[in-house]
Amino acid sequence: MLKKIFVLMILLLMSRAEAGSWQPEIRVGLLSGVKEVALKFSAPCVMINSAKGNVLRKIPADEDFFVKFASMKLNSVEFRPEKIPLKDFRTTIDGKAYYGGVSVNKEKDSLTVINLAPLEEYLHGVVSKEMSPSYPAEALKAQTVAARSFALKNRGRHVKEGYDLCATTHCQVYIGVAKFDSVDKAINETHGEVLTYKEKLADTNFHTDSGGMTESVRDVWGTATPYLVAVREIIKIGEPWTVKVPAKDFSSRFGEGFGDTKSIKLSKLTVGKSSEDRTSSGRVKSAQIVGTKKTVTITGNDLRRKFSLPSTLFDMKLNGDEIVFTGYGRGHGVGMSQIGARDYAGNGWSYEKILAHYYKDTRLKKLY
Repeated sequence: MLKKIFVLMILLLMSRAEAGSWQPEIRVGLLSGVKEVALKFSAPCVMINSAKGNVLRKIPADEDFFVKFASMKLNSVEFRPEKIPLKDFRTTIDGKAYYGGVSVNKEKDSLTVINLAPLEEYLHGVVSKEMSPSYPAEALKAQTVAARSFALKNRGRHVKEGYDLCATTHCQVYIGVAKFDSVDKAINETHGEVLTYKEKLADTNFHTDSGGMTESVRDVWGTATPYLVAVREIIKIGEPWTVKVPAKDFSSRFGEGFGDTKSIKLSKLTVGKSSEDRTSSGRVKSAQIVGTKKTVTITGNDLRRKFSLPSTLFDMKLNGDEIVFTGYGRGHGVGMSQIGARDYAGNGWSYEKILAHYYKDTRLKKLY
């Protein structure tokens, strides 16, 4: 019993000593369906059997190393630094540099390549891509906290594929090693800070441009979240966009039994005004498309997907032989608008105030 207490005390002291440097590790899926991958490491490392944790071999720095599906006998191997901290280690994967180490998993007929990235380093490759490094410092800080919170809240989103997050817009865009002084500063000055709601991590969705008003998450993905509600922007209406689709192509997307488009039933857009077919922000809930053979009702989200529209904040009309969409905003509209954060920061708002505006009743917390 005394031995157990002593061990626990030692572990506690070690955790306190490492508290300033510790950070979570994120598993980011980079490649799948490949037959081989070329690796190179910034420092000597070890290849580990993921299942048992035993070292299989040592690999020197700056040496080309290939993992091939045909010759791989284990289900999963990891490559980690031999002596230096993971945060100081870099792995080049098929010619592209990434933070931390790498795991290679053998699937049924191919390999999946996963970056083992310390969270604070991972953020360098996210923030610099998700938001322009030229944006004001407070906007970059807000983006950093949102990206950090999102990563931790959605950790395990791709658990069935063997990793936490992907590197695309489905999760957060991650480009690997990136160096911008403005982004470095934003990450350092918000180190370990996350947003919480009632002591739990907040799901801090964000998008490019709200077009004048953000959207309630309930109207996009169907489930209400108290802190993801529609809020107005400093700029009442955003930069407009137009998408034109030939009427024949438009009609063909509704099947052979639809015929040709005769008319479109959709109330006029006013940002911030709801109606039977529009949400509280003015985004399209649904529209009726009247064809020569039948009438279909389609959601704004489905229209956006079918015709690659920037957002669901739009008007649409039949104009001769084409359908014309005119709208505002870019992205799903939920959570923080990056353009809005830029404008608020330019007007002297702190990152704390920006985050409080977009994520209602959340609290900023230093997690580590």
